[in-house]
Amino acid sequence: MSALYDVLMQMNGWHWLIFASALLVLELLTGGTTYVLWPAAAAFVIALVNFVLPLGWQVEWASFALLTLVLTVAGSAYIRPLLNKGGLDDINDRAARLIGQTAEVAATFSNGEGRVRLGDTEWQATSQDGTNLKKGHKVVIKAVDGVTLTVAPA
Repeated sequence: MSALYDVLMQMNGWHWLIFASALLVLELLTGGTTYVLWPAAAAFVIALVNFVLPLGWQVEWASFALLTLVLTVAGSAYIRPLLNKGGLDDINDRAARLIGQTAEVAATFSNGEGRVRLGDTEWQATSQDGTNLKKGHKVVIKAVDGVTLTVAPA
């Protein structure tokens, strides 16, 4: 127990930087979940403060704990949604990437159903409002349900 006490008492800015770096490596190894990112950021801030104004180890660790808590709450509430806003969740979802693309009606729709050509592939499609679309007209893909596209006139 006295060895732990000695380590805690002797931590300086460099030790905090090493601790922050180790936490960042752990963050990379966990696949970028951002859960270890916030303690790493807190350790980095404590290191900077320690270089300017060395504090007692109790104050440093209490500040580290408080800063970790604040950064975790703020990061989960504000930063994580911004990171997910980029649409990276759909990067491997081919169907989701079709939405918003323009296609051409390959066969005139009947009862709001027909076929559209997107690139070199024909897809079964339904019109969004149930209208019959004419062959050759351009449409925009609004949704994907399995192998059926929901389209609207472009």
